[in-house]
Amino acid sequence: MTSRSPYKGIRVVDISHAIAGPYCAMALARMGADVVKVEPIEGDFARNVGTQYPGKHTDLSIAANLGKRSIAVDLKSKAGSEVLKKLLSSADVFIENFRPGVADKLGFSYEEVAALNDHIIYLSSSGWGSAGPFKERPGTDTDLQAFSGFMAKNVGSDGVPIRSQLLWVDFAAALYNVQALQAALWERHFQGHGSHINNSLLETSAAFQSHAILNSVLRNTAATSDVKAYPFGNFRCADGYVQITVLRDEEFKRFMQMLGLSDLGEDLRLSTAADRYLNRELIDQPIKEALAKLNLDDVCARLADLRMLHARINTYEDFLEHEQTQEVGAFFWSDHPDVGRIPLANIPATERLTENSRHVKAPRLGEHTSEIMQELSYTDTQIQTLEEQHCVFCDRN
Repeated sequence: MTSRSPYKGIRVVDISHAIAGPYCAMALARMGADVVKVEPIEGDFARNVGTQYPGKHTDLSIAANLGKRSIAVDLKSKAGSEVLKKLLSSADVFIENFRPGVADKLGFSYEEVAALNDHIIYLSSSGWGSAGPFKERPGTDTDLQAFSGFMAKNVGSDGVPIRSQLLWVDFAAALYNVQALQAALWERHFQGHGSHINNSLLETSAAFQSHAILNSVLRNTAATSDVKAYPFGNFRCADGYVQITVLRDEEFKRFMQMLGLSDLGEDLRLSTAADRYLNRELIDQPIKEALAKLNLDDVCARLADLRMLHARINTYEDFLEHEQTQEVGAFFWSDHPDVGRIPLANIPATERLTENSRHVKAPRLGEHTSEIMQELSYTDTQIQTLEEQHCVFCDRN
C-alpha cells in the first residue's frame, strides 16, 4: 500500500489531556506528523485513570498517545516553561484543552504563543466553550451527554435517562478537531499565517446530534407518525441476542412468515410502520416468543437470506475474532513492549499499521524528554540539572 503520511514534516505540540485533544493529536501522528506530548511530571490525566499497566500506561493513554513522543515537564516552573517555549518556536500546531483562561495563566495564551511563532495554528478544545456563564466550569463527556439532550433521548424501558458508556462526545470532538486543523493547515498554505481554533464538547454535542435535534423541533405531529421502522430493536434468541430492523412494509410479511406468524403478516391493522407501532401489543409478544425458541446463528442466516437489516449482538471479543472484521483489516494486533499483545484499531483512510510502524507504540511517561531537549540544544548537564530540580522527568529505562 502507498504510504499515506501527508503531515510528514509537521510538528505538533500537544499539552492536552484526556481524549478530545490527545486523540486528535494521535490521529495527526498516524498521518505522519511528529507529535510531541508535553505532560506534567506525574503524567497526564489519562495515565492516572483506570487500571495501571507497566510503563505508567492505561488503556486510555495507549489509545490516545500512539505514535507520539513524550516529554515530562513542570510548566509551572520557569525552566519548564522555557522548554515549552523553545518547542513552540518551531512548531506548526499547538493543542490545549484546559478550561478557558488556564493556558493564559501558564503564559501560553494564543497571543503569547503567536508572538513566539506567527505561523502556528493554536487549537483550544474546552468543555463548555470560550463564552457564556459555564465557560470556566470543568466539563466532561458525561456532563455534555446530560446537558445536550442526549440522555433525555436515550431512555430505558423504565423511562430513566441512560448515559452512553462509549465516550462519544469526547471522541467526536477529537475528530472535529482533526477536521478543523486540517482546514487550518490548508488555509495557512495559501495565506501564510497561523490561526486560533476554538471547539468545545458543547458545540460537538450540538453538531453530532444535529439530525435528532432538528427532528425534535420540526416534529409537530403525534410521535407515532414519525415511526420509520417497526418492529425495531434487540431481541433474545435461545442462545444470544440479535438486532433487527424491519425497514420496509413488504419485509414485515416475510419476517412474520419466517417466524410462523403469517396471519399477523396479513393483518391490515399492521400495514405500515406507524400502524405496527400503534398496534404493537398485537405483535411484540408473539415476535419475542418466536425468536426466543430459535438459535441465534439460524436466525441470522434466515434474515440474511431475506436481505433484512440485522446483526448479532457481539461482545468485543466476538467483534475482534469475526472473519468480517479481520478481512477489512479493522485491527492490527501488536506486541506492545510494556503491556503485551493488544489490538490497535486502524484509522479509516490512513496507512495500515504494521509491526514496523512507529504508531504501534504509546510512549512511557518522559520516554523522550532527553531526546527532545537535546534537539532543543540542551546539553546533558543542563538536562540532568533540570531533572534534579524536578523541572523535567526523564524515563531512562
